Amino acid sequence: MAQVSNETELASALAGTDSSIQLTADISVTASLPVRRSVTLSSLSPGFYTLSKAASFSDNLFRIESGGSLRLSRIILDGNRQSHSQEDNTNRSLIRVNGGSLYLETASVLRNNYSAAEGGGIYLQANPSFPNSLVMSGDSRITGCVSKTSGGAAAMFPGTADDRITLTGQASLAENYAANGGGLYLRSLSESLGCSLTLEGETTVRENHASSTGGGICFSGYRGGGGPASRLTLTGKAAIRGNQAYHGGGIYFYSSNEGDILDSSTSSPLSQNTAEGNGGAIFMTAVISPAKIHLSGTVIRENRAGTGGALYLLSDSGYELQAESCTLEQNSAVSGSSGSGGGLWLQNRSGSHASRLSFHSCILAHNKASAQGGAIALFSGTAACTFELADCNITENSASSHGGGLLAGGNGEGTLVFTDSRFTGNEAGSSGGAVYYSNGGGNSRLTAGNVRFEGNRAGYEGGALRINSGTGTLRANLERCRITGNTADNNSGGGIWMGGPDTSLLLSNKTLTADNISRIGNGGGIYCNTDNGTLTLDGTAEIRNNQAGTEESDFGGHGGGICAVPCHIILDAGSLLSENRAFLYGGGISLAENSVLEVNGAAIRSNTAGKQGGGIRNHGGSTVNMGAGDISLNTASVGGGIYNDIGSQVYMTQKASLGSAGLNNALSHASGIYNNGEFYTEGQRDISNGFYIEDRDAVVFLEGPLSSGSLLQLDNSGYVSPNPEGNPIIVGEGTPSYPVLSAQDAEAFRKPPQDFEGWEIRLGTGETQIWLIPVVYTIHYENLEGSSHTNPDTYTVNTPDIYVNPPDPRPGYRFAGWYDAPENGRLVTVILQGSTGDLLLYARWLPLRPGRPRLPNRICRPGEPSCCYRRRGCRY
Repeated sequence: MAQVSNETELASALAGTDSSIQLTADISVTASLPVRRSVTLSSLSPGFYTLSKAASFSDNLFRIESGGSLRLSRIILDGNRQSHSQEDNTNRSLIRVNGGSLYLETASVLRNNYSAAEGGGIYLQANPSFPNSLVMSGDSRITGCVSKTSGGAAAMFPGTADDRITLTGQASLAENYAANGGGLYLRSLSESLGCSLTLEGETTVRENHASSTGGGICFSGYRGGGGPASRLTLTGKAAIRGNQAYHGGGIYFYSSNEGDILDSSTSSPLSQNTAEGNGGAIFMTAVISPAKIHLSGTVIRENRAGTGGALYLLSDSGYELQAESCTLEQNSAVSGSSGSGGGLWLQNRSGSHASRLSFHSCILAHNKASAQGGAIALFSGTAACTFELADCNITENSASSHGGGLLAGGNGEGTLVFTDSRFTGNEAGSSGGAVYYSNGGGNSRLTAGNVRFEGNRAGYEGGALRINSGTGTLRANLERCRITGNTADNNSGGGIWMGGPDTSLLLSNKTLTADNISRIGNGGGIYCNTDNGTLTLDGTAEIRNNQAGTEESDFGGHGGGICAVPCHIILDAGSLLSENRAFLYGGGISLAENSVLEVNGAAIRSNTAGKQGGGIRNHGGSTVNMGAGDISLNTASVGGGIYNDIGSQVYMTQKASLGSAGLNNALSHASGIYNNGEFYTEGQRDISNGFYIEDRDAVVFLEGPLSSGSLLQLDNSGYVSPNPEGNPIIVGEGTPSYPVLSAQDAEAFRKPPQDFEGWEIRLGTGETQIWLIPVVYTIHYENLEGSSHTNPDTYTVNTPDIYVNPPDPRPGYRFAGWYDAPENGRLVTVILQGSTGDLLLYARWLPLRPGRPRLPNRICRPGEPSCCYRRRGCRY
């Protein structure tokens, strides 16, 4: 062992054979010290000594070469930066390794150095003959070092396949500066070589700065592609914290070779890193071969960037990202309208290489984006993309624009699979509170199984989900999911907004859409706007207690449960729409713009609309095909069960029912069905809840016979009102498939409960129509005894007052009047208008009495009794 106290002794000891050299004093160095053998340099205990650059000396303190090895322990190497001008381009790193090994061990510190070239603290220069390695262990540190170009703490350009840097123990790189790689810079300049960097133990890379890329670490293999794989590994409790750069505040990874990978399993967070541009914690770009990122148990917290608060991944060649048991929280993307991906921002620009993402048992929480994608912004391009999310929590993330939790889109085949996960409390200033998915031109699928979308909010559309097929197709299936308590503030789709020309959504296996609100828009539960797509509820799906519109608006308040503008909706047997509310129209469902609704056994119950259609409002040329199911207990001002508007069609056939579980109710009129469009029916039908016909074109059209026992109760309306002329009111009519009606069909119709006394329903002339028409009552005249009369034989409730005339005279009798009974009875002189019932009138005759004999003329004398008898006023 050699002990040295000055530069001459140190140089001599290094040139000697002692494997251990101890400093006994601080030494100012004026010339580079070569190391060509294995040697350990430390301070004599209990001292702690410093080797520093003299003010006149700018080159390396040590040069390790020719297979040499230097171990530093309990020693400080100080570059005396304050004494070296940054204008001096001869300034170099503290240690240059050119074919050898450097070990920084317990209590070794490299500090305060400025290099005008690579490596502020250490420069590992490529040497094809000898491998280079740097191992930092114990509590070794590199701090306060600056490189004008790259690697504030250390820079490495490998010369062999065995070149590598390893940080272990409690080693740290702190407060170093460079243009690229504020802490570490690794790059291969040879097509035959990759790079290897491992951070393990409790190592820390903190508060380093890069004016360009990689505040903590800037890492790449051979950038021309075709080289060996490069690997950056974070494991143990390695922490990357508080670093800054323009891109890649914590890590900048340039991937270009097959198998290049960033592998992190550290249990310490990547935290509080900042990038003015992209990638607060991690920036990865892949230009030739697919990039790979593997995160296991990693926490990425409180990072900040213009775009991609935690991670930014841009690939021209596809990528694979796997995250297991990871947490991404409180990260921010802040660059205004470009500030997307509060947690992660990912884009694949390749047309042929796919992208694959998988998150298992991860938490993405409290991330923020000033633009889109609070937790994740995913742009998959024209290549295929697979995104798997399993047992994850995406909670309380926010975006000022779209996708509070997740924003995803692409033009290729996209496959999104979410299982056993939760999207809760996310918020988007515009659309898609939890998820915003917009397909471009590809064929995509979104499948969610046992996923909860709860308490999310969108300022515009889709409180929980906004999904759009774009110019391609989108098939979505929500199985065993709960979409509950979500809100769309200023537009439509409190729970789900689905749109695009060809978007189809299946709600299956007890999926529940409940307690969602579209405050001033439409579709409290679901809003559909797809020309060629479908919305299907299987026999277990339920849409309950959603609300469309809480106040007056120019367009909102339609479809408490579902609003279709347009869409083809299929409600399978067993599905349920209940207790939904619409401020204006369609408490259960509102249909417009040629929508189609198939009700195949669903129950539409206890829904409410402020104006029209408690159960269903059918409008704008739309069609309801109801072959089974029931519409009951719904309420509206008009059309408690169904409101069928002009130009729209309803087909109620087979096993469809109205009011079987309880009558629908209307606060104004038309409790059961309001019809101003076309209504078709047949078979066994019970519409005792009431059928309101607006005009002649809105009568009931029969496509087949009505079964025995059918009942169709007509409501009073402006059209179905008595007319003074007694003209028939057409209430039913045949169709080309069933043109000739039967008496049984007519018997099913019931006249309105008011104002139609004296009217009846019967087949019209030609048996092609069913009429509501005044009853023709007969008037029979009895006891005429051969006499004739001019009175009418029939009348209706509309016939004006009939004053019955006496019959022709009968010899020997005087006519005493018409009576309603053969004996006694009531004298009938007039049959008043409005009378009903057949009448039987009896002519009553009285025989003429013989006249009193006429006395001869005579003169009455006063006081003559006989004269007094004939003259009144006689006085006796």
